[in-house]
Amino acid sequence: MKIAIVCSNYFNISQETANGTAIFDYSLITNLVKHTKTKNLTITAFASGASQLPVKVESVDVNPSSSNEDLIVTGKNVLYELALLSKAFSLQEQFDLFHINIGDGDLALPFYPFVKKPILITLHHILDKEFIRRYFSLYQQSPNVFFISASNAQRKLLPDLNYLTTIYHGVDTNIFQFNSTGGASIMWAGRAIPEKGLDLVVEVADRVKQETKLFGIHRKEHQAWLKKTVLDKINVTNRPVPISLEMGLQRLQLVEYFQTSKLFLFPVSYEESFGLVLIEAMSCGTPVVTFAKGSIPEIIKDGETGFIVNSSNEDIRGDWIIKKTGVEGLIEAVERIYSMPEDKYLAMRKACLSRVEKHFTIEKMVENYIQAYKTVRRGGLANKATTTEKTAWEK
Repeated sequence: MKIAIVCSNYFNISQETANGTAIFDYSLITNLVKHTKTKNLTITAFASGASQLPVKVESVDVNPSSSNEDLIVTGKNVLYELALLSKAFSLQEQFDLFHINIGDGDLALPFYPFVKKPILITLHHILDKEFIRRYFSLYQQSPNVFFISASNAQRKLLPDLNYLTTIYHGVDTNIFQFNSTGGASIMWAGRAIPEKGLDLVVEVADRVKQETKLFGIHRKEHQAWLKKTVLDKINVTNRPVPISLEMGLQRLQLVEYFQTSKLFLFPVSYEESFGLVLIEAMSCGTPVVTFAKGSIPEIIKDGETGFIVNSSNEDIRGDWIIKKTGVEGLIEAVERIYSMPEDKYLAMRKACLSRVEKHFTIEKMVENYIQAYKTVRRGGLANKATTTEKTAWEK
């Protein structure tokens, strides 16, 4: 089976990448390679020419388009995405199927009438704009296009697409290794943007008076927000508890902090499509406190691998253990973890790893994608537009 995995030209795909979709691409491809002989797979990646992957890489430019500021400012970087898609589809006779990981496949969809081979699209984001809903409605009846959702929450906005199945993202537990005891501090990691709740983490840390370590990915467009709502609060004199913010660490440099934190606090304000960082924390044994947004209830087992909190009294997503909402609910959840007897806390850490091992390993993700490839090659009839197994939060 000859598979073309079409990635974005925006980033180099490598172990050092910090972009969520690029992390997915790297993890999927490097682990699929382990099955090329036993499953008779041939993998070709379409990506930036400087990508570091253990497969043949087809590209339209050796450099990622993100390295050219003018392309980003003018929005013309999208032309390189289209060029990469065009190159991939022009070689369709060489492949049995295409697996698209550029955005949510929106750029690839107009090509489908000219492609005879199956097109499998992984949805990586929540699509929350009306024009996107209208746009995707144009392709609901595309016979050779199949969608994979990264969580069932993604399907609520676009319920009528030709879904093949839901496949959760996976984490390598050999890299994000379990630590049975943890540490004493609160941890947060992610893009330094308002939607990721960094300012709320600082507020909660001040209220509960616990040391907190923050690890951000810089976004130029949110620099003023970061200074006003986060840095200025952190850098006050006579701070009662230490709060540190370190920017630009590579993903694998965070492992030791996941392993040695008391909890991972992640109060996102948007509909989280999956939340790879959550399973990375749990793989290391660190419980999560977060709002009930998007896929969160599919990932976190309330009371067992952390606590889920409703974000406000007007947005009740479930009858969780913590009854307070918003910041007050986050504070109660954090304090509950800190006040746990040691045996119960250590049991929660073990439960985090067990949940990852059951639902969110890289091996399980790759196994499910191989099965999806086989299904679409046969015409996608075995699991078309359905989900055959219970979601993680139902188990």
